[in-house]
Amino acid sequence: MRQRSLRLRLLITFGLGALVLSGLFASLTYLGVHHILVDNVQKTDLKQSYVNAALVRSTLYTSPLQLANELNSIEGATGSSVLVQTHHQWLSKSHGAATNDVPKNLIAKVVHGDPTAQILNLQGQIFFVVGVPIPAVETQFFEVYNLNSLEHTLRILLQFLVAGALLTFLIGIFGGLWVTRRAVRPLEVVSLAAAAIAEGNLSTRLQATRADREVQQLTESFNEMVSQLVDRLEKDARFASDVSHELRSPLTTLATTASVLQQHRNELSAAGQESLDLMVADLSIFQSLVEDLLEMARSDAGAVPLVIETVAAIELVRQSVRSAARRHGFSEPPIEVAPGVEEPLVSVDRRRFERVITNLIDNAHLYAGAVTAVRLDYEHAQFAINIDDAGPGVPAEEREVIFDRFFRGRAAHDRSMARGTGLGLALVRDHVRAFGGSISVLESPDGGARFQILLPLIEEEAT
Repeated sequence: MRQRSLRLRLLITFGLGALVLSGLFASLTYLGVHHILVDNVQKTDLKQSYVNAALVRSTLYTSPLQLANELNSIEGATGSSVLVQTHHQWLSKSHGAATNDVPKNLIAKVVHGDPTAQILNLQGQIFFVVGVPIPAVETQFFEVYNLNSLEHTLRILLQFLVAGALLTFLIGIFGGLWVTRRAVRPLEVVSLAAAAIAEGNLSTRLQATRADREVQQLTESFNEMVSQLVDRLEKDARFASDVSHELRSPLTTLATTASVLQQHRNELSAAGQESLDLMVADLSIFQSLVEDLLEMARSDAGAVPLVIETVAAIELVRQSVRSAARRHGFSEPPIEVAPGVEEPLVSVDRRRFERVITNLIDNAHLYAGAVTAVRLDYEHAQFAINIDDAGPGVPAEEREVIFDRFFRGRAAHDRSMARGTGLGLALVRDHVRAFGGSISVLESPDGGARFQILLPLIEEEAT
């Protein structure tokens, strides 16, 4: 399952948070302003309509013939349209008035003596209609206010609020980028440093900068942890090296003694000969163990530096297989080069690469009968060295731990099987990783196990 990015999650949180807050603020602002403006305008227009209705009543009492002029004056002063109805007949109206602007249900209410106010939307135009009954003269007064200017103002306000919300969202995004960069960057640096250390670069340290107190504390703690780890590894490597060196002299003496005893083997009893054979076999294993421990200690301590060369891969494999066969007295396994594999180049330490091939071939002869073939091919844009054996294969649960130090699988409990030190494959993995490659155990097409080494290809030979 693909892991989600912490930086992306923080960025989304900041962006959505800014969008929600700005949207909420814009909505509340618009609704509040809309309510205040519309409510104030309605109250003002309603009061003005009652005042104008009183003027119309006074005009009807005193100078009925001047009603039209009075209505036009009201229209000019308020910007509204005024209509007057008596006994269901429109008595008079201002120049901008239209009887169709007043709905029939509103007229009916006012005729029954109920003052009424209503907001109408007529063909996209917003109107506020006020109806005031004047029972003293059996007349109904209607005034129509055009609210388009108010709606235009509210639309402009809404546009500004939306633009402000979007701007706040963008600011939140950029703020999130800045904050996540500062918050996540130290974690990325620690992760890269930890990965470098895991790959064997024990000189990796975090740079001490003028960072925040928490980051500075993390840097110091990490560097201190790595320093203690390196000290511990160096002590272990020195201890293993010292022990191996101290054991070489008595082992040489024991080997010489065993050789002398082998020359006088016929003088020993049957029990003595059996004991001598057991001693020679265990002594050989002990010598291999000391040599492997010494090699591993030198590798861990960096006492023997890598001598990396860019070489022709196929010829190097041929030489290494030939050398391994001669060293152990085995017959050379066939080397099969897949079609299309011409002259690949790889960068390796020749001595360590030969040790890798020797250990794998020796391991196959000890535990899997023999090597059936060494097959060379390309795999995932890398040079693949496949060493197939004739054994029963490696169980799936052991394919990772088989490269652990001192792991010997069934051989650790079966005295009838050839016994090794449990360090050969561990050395193989360490050397292959030092070349920038990898090794794994697969199933061989011949039925046994396949040890596959993948090495990066080099485009051009180094100069």
